[in-house]
Amino acid sequence: MVELIAYVAAAVLAGFGGYRVLLARGSGADPAQRYVCGFALCLGVSFVLLTPATLAWLDAVLPGVVVELAGDSVKTAGLSFLALLALSLTNETPYAPGGVAAGPGPDPVRPDLRHHVLVAIAVQLVSAVLLLGAEPSMRGGSMAVHGPAARILLSSYDALFTCYAIWCLLVLTRVIVPHMRRAGPGPLRFGLELTTAAIVVGALWTAWSLDDVADVLAGGVQDGGEDTLSNVLGVICAVLTVSGATVTLWGTRLATPLRWLRAHRRHRALEPLWSALHAELPEIALAPGRPSRRLPPWRAEFALYRRIIEIHDAALALRPYHDPHVASWIADRDPAGPGGAVVEAAVLAAALENRRHGRRHVDDPDAGHPAPTLPGTIDAEALWLVQVAEAFRASPVTAYVRGQAARTALTGAARED
Repeated sequence: MVELIAYVAAAVLAGFGGYRVLLARGSGADPAQRYVCGFALCLGVSFVLLTPATLAWLDAVLPGVVVELAGDSVKTAGLSFLALLALSLTNETPYAPGGVAAGPGPDPVRPDLRHHVLVAIAVQLVSAVLLLGAEPSMRGGSMAVHGPAARILLSSYDALFTCYAIWCLLVLTRVIVPHMRRAGPGPLRFGLELTTAAIVVGALWTAWSLDDVADVLAGGVQDGGEDTLSNVLGVICAVLTVSGATVTLWGTRLATPLRWLRAHRRHRALEPLWSALHAELPEIALAPGRPSRRLPPWRAEFALYRRIIEIHDAALALRPYHDPHVASWIADRDPAGPGGAVVEAAVLAAALENRRHGRRHVDDPDAGHPAPTLPGTIDAEALWLVQVAEAFRASPVTAYVRGQAARTALTGAARED
């Protein structure tokens, strides 16, 4: 199971990193994207090198401690790329996933990439000195050391990686959190939320390595490679980080089917209201063409737009049939006053009853119930009409007004007879 998780994750990360490296070539490429690619590639290589199967296979060619050091060094390099990613984003333009500018804003941290590169190199060198100085021996996939001094050196090696990882995550946190607080809904905020989740998972992944320090100090033995939980946390951290940094690259491709799905749901939600209006006013249908029980997803947006137009045409045609008593009927049923969607649904229900009985109440289309102020976008208008349709179908206030309108119309017809 450990090998499968590691190899699959390594293949995905290597494929992504290699593909992005090819796209990011050139002097004008976004540095943040290069650092994301470096993080993905380094983490993928470390997954392969630190897998127990790989350690056992390379043990016949290289000393096990060399392979262990190489795997940990590549993983540390991946964390360095993570910090470089954060530092590269602290410029005059706040962070936007995929390298898209988000607009002006304060600069939370002044970047010093050269300083961090020097720190990263120093961590690599000190880590190599500590591990090789401990002179561990490989026993069945585990590293063992002898003597108090060797235990201190090996535990210091593990502690250095943990502290460095925490520092890299803190650097990223200082950049991401302020931008996430200011970002509005949309791809930018979603990318920042994914990156924040990656930081949380990365913290858990780092904390899991503390057991190596305790094992070395207590018994002088440390498990070689990565266990299942460590691999899983590492994979989740990598996927969240890469996804958050590239959300604008794949978000647009994902947005289209999501729009189709949302439009399809809203088209179906408008069905009760549209059917009632169409049954009384069949002329509102805009060239429906061949009837079909199933609406293809790619046609849902156009069908929704057409349905919105037809509902508005029906509402305009019903304005002469608006009942002046609707407001008092609503007050009888709900003295506190219902929401605007319920009022609109009740007005339409009463107007339909009046039209069925041929009772026109006003000749002025602006009398009685004034036309509602419609939202400024198609998306907001569709959401408003969905609320009206739900109230038309299930609101007890609408049902009461519909019944009162029907009884009034019947009473008036009987008197005329």
